[in-house]
Amino acid sequence: MTIAPARSVDLLQELSGEAERLYNRHLEAPRLWFPHEQIDWGSGEDFKEKPWEPTDYVLSDGVRSAIYTNLLTEDNLPYYTESIMAHAPKDHPLNAWTRQWTMEENRHSMVMRDWVHISRCINPTSLEEGRVVQMSTGMVPRFENLGDLIAYVAMQERATQIAHRNTGAKLPKEDKQGRNLLALIAGDETKHYMFYRDLTKAAFDLDPSTMMEAVNRQVEHFAMPGVGIPNFTKHAVRIAKEGIYGVQQFLQDVVTPVLELWDVEHLEGLSAEAEKARVALFEMIDKLKAAVERTAQKAAAQAAAASA
Repeated sequence: MTIAPARSVDLLQELSGEAERLYNRHLEAPRLWFPHEQIDWGSGEDFKEKPWEPTDYVLSDGVRSAIYTNLLTEDNLPYYTESIMAHAPKDHPLNAWTRQWTMEENRHSMVMRDWVHISRCINPTSLEEGRVVQMSTGMVPRFENLGDLIAYVAMQERATQIAHRNTGAKLPKEDKQGRNLLALIAGDETKHYMFYRDLTKAAFDLDPSTMMEAVNRQVEHFAMPGVGIPNFTKHAVRIAKEGIYGVQQFLQDVVTPVLELWDVEHLEGLSAEAEKARVALFEMIDKLKAAVERTAQKAAAQAAAASA
């Protein structure tokens, strides 16, 4: 394998044309839906006349935690926009894309909160208290360079798509309203993922060494959006146990397909540091696979013991 010397690439400038192309592609297939049309308003009840009770809408702790964290993550949108805009000059297509992305993402918190209140699936007081903490803190990832930003957001959008999709699948079948609107949100996230996925692929074509190091860093330190949510770790454990999103989904549904699409394993012409990053990346993936296998074996043993 040839080890190439590092070369200086201005990714922001050189990705301008591809960002514009991908933005135009996104606009050519718009997803036109209105939050107010997704809600059965007539089924709602006044919380003053009928205070919320845990029995209003029975869900497992894992599903309830998923709805809670997914919604509060969507609430935190302004800070994600701020973080991305730090790398998107006013005259760059990435700036126009980010404004479009923000507009589309904003629908998610709107429709989810309306549904949560109508269905009474979550205590509205606890939800608002969580929103206050989350948005007062404004905790989001910050990136030193564009390569790390787009690598992270590509994986984050894919992970969010999976989380919304799997949450919807866990809702009672009679809640067509909830299942439909979470599918709509997952559809938006799919299109957003496609933009960042392909922009990152273009960045790999321009500067594979820089992007290899960026991807290694982002996989190693990846955390779902929402780490600033109160009791985030407790909710994350519940969500993983429910099979909605955890290490297994991160590995199988996010990392594996994304790295295959970027063809990371077969990149040529990497610098010495980038080659080290690739080795470290696949060593880390092997450790994640082993952890997933151990968890599966433990769960199988517990199930066998319970049925004995």
